[in-house]
Amino acid sequence: MLRKAVFGIVLALLLISVSTLTFSFQPVKADCSWIWVGNTVTGTHGEAVVGTGEAIYIARGTRFYRYTPSNDSFVELASPPKPDGDAFETGTALAWDFNNFIYALYGASSDESRRWFYRYSISSNDWEALANTPADQGEGDALAWVDGSYNCLYATIGGEQRPTFLMRYHPSNNTWEQLPVSLPGMGDGASMVWAEGDCLYILRGEYLETEPLNDFWCYNITSNTLTELASIPAYPHSGGVGGVGDGGSLLYIGFWMPDQKDYIYALSGNQAYPEPIPDNRTYRYTISTNSWERLADLPFGIGYYVGCRLGYADGHIYAWQGAPSTWAGGGDDLAKYVLSLLTHDLAIKNVTLSSEQVYVGKNVTITVYFEKKGTATESVFCIEVRADSVFKEGVWFLGVSFNPGDVWSYDFTWNTSNATCGNYTIISEIKPLPDEINTADNVYILNFTINPDYEKPRIETPIQDPPSESVQPFQNVKVKVNVTDYESGVRNVTLCYSVNYGEWKTKPMTLNETLGLYEAEIEGYEAETTIAYYIVAYDNAGNREVSDNNGYCYQYHVIPELPLNIILPLFMLTTVITTVLLKKKIKPKP
Repeated sequence: MLRKAVFGIVLALLLISVSTLTFSFQPVKADCSWIWVGNTVTGTHGEAVVGTGEAIYIARGTRFYRYTPSNDSFVELASPPKPDGDAFETGTALAWDFNNFIYALYGASSDESRRWFYRYSISSNDWEALANTPADQGEGDALAWVDGSYNCLYATIGGEQRPTFLMRYHPSNNTWEQLPVSLPGMGDGASMVWAEGDCLYILRGEYLETEPLNDFWCYNITSNTLTELASIPAYPHSGGVGGVGDGGSLLYIGFWMPDQKDYIYALSGNQAYPEPIPDNRTYRYTISTNSWERLADLPFGIGYYVGCRLGYADGHIYAWQGAPSTWAGGGDDLAKYVLSLLTHDLAIKNVTLSSEQVYVGKNVTITVYFEKKGTATESVFCIEVRADSVFKEGVWFLGVSFNPGDVWSYDFTWNTSNATCGNYTIISEIKPLPDEINTADNVYILNFTINPDYEKPRIETPIQDPPSESVQPFQNVKVKVNVTDYESGVRNVTLCYSVNYGEWKTKPMTLNETLGLYEAEIEGYEAETTIAYYIVAYDNAGNREVSDNNGYCYQYHVIPELPLNIILPLFMLTTVITTVLLKKKIKPKP
């Protein structure tokens, strides 16, 4: 296509002369099941989105960003390389390898021949140049990682003014392979996803600028065949002709949410003609029935710029507007889809605690059992929470919602960590318990009592035999200590010691029933040896206490041995002095 003229006023970048900048978002509810998250950055030629389950990554022109839902931050990352003076262009596509790398097709405008291919390292925040694509890139670029036995990337490469090829990239040897299948022409809005089977699902996009195309295809990896599926229902609206256009997107989230394995989510993008007409329609494709359904509308319109706008993170689908600043909302909006509001056929059956008693400051695992309606199939997921020490004992209520694994607490906040049970990994979102929550199919209310924390074990000052100043070479030293715990009882006591400040060794201390003291013995060492030690005790509630002399440890130093040529003169001198003193003591008075 002829490169689209710059539309409207370009928004001055908010990120000026800094490598990292964080925005704080205040979530505001939108109608139906989309929630507006916040303002980020506007779109430009050369943009795409990919999600990693934990974060959303956005390519935009000469910049690269990460949105992290867990702390509501939007951060600029290492700048993408500019091999020909520019970075991302029209047709940019991203794919995550389920590990450390995000791969990027750089794209190209209609009058350019560009074949740049890079990957970004999440752990080291840097970019690496890879082998160029064998064909010119363009508006029809799309990229998908295929895991498992394949472990490679599939890509559609081409556009409206050039042929479109289906290719496979092998990271193991950094090579491209052209596949022997003839693809129909692809353009603005082209997208591709892998849904764990043999099929790569492909949106053809807007190959002809003035004619609507709703094509949706399956490329079978095993048989190397292409099959047309049910068309996406991107019907005309607002005076346009309909069809898929800029911003067309596909997303599969079954990798993270097993109850979503039969679905692919989609945006149709703006209509083919006339441009631009903002489009906020979203869709879901059911794999098993080869059928589409219309979902709730986005709280903003997308389109105009080419590139996928959908990604998955933290239990939600995220959509980035990525449009010009003159569009409604400024073109920089971010929204998330609340999957828990979708109709599903799973119901929570029961919720249990890992311990019958919950104590302040102690971890407890909550296991949720759910079942598929009308069947005997049962699965579980679990999440670990901690009743923080600032909370007093009493009766509390916990509401658990299965999808997408949100955990609510009433009147206080839980500290949570991700937990895996079976094949389910649940990432919670913590929020106040809504007033309207009830025991519907997907919500379960659990009440329990938080008990006061156990008293820690009490360790008195240890007794050492012999005392520190009297330890002879190769003499064993016995350490005794009184340890008590009147709440749950003492479970074990351990003596930890080091020789000349070296590696720490441990010895269990046993209870001397007669003395009522715990004892352990440190073997004897040569002269001039320094021994440091401390004592650790646990009670039956798991409380730990340490006695370490206020961080300095208890210590003793083995006294030195004196050589014979010094001992003999000292003995003789001592004898003479003693004799003189005795004589002086018994001398009669004058």
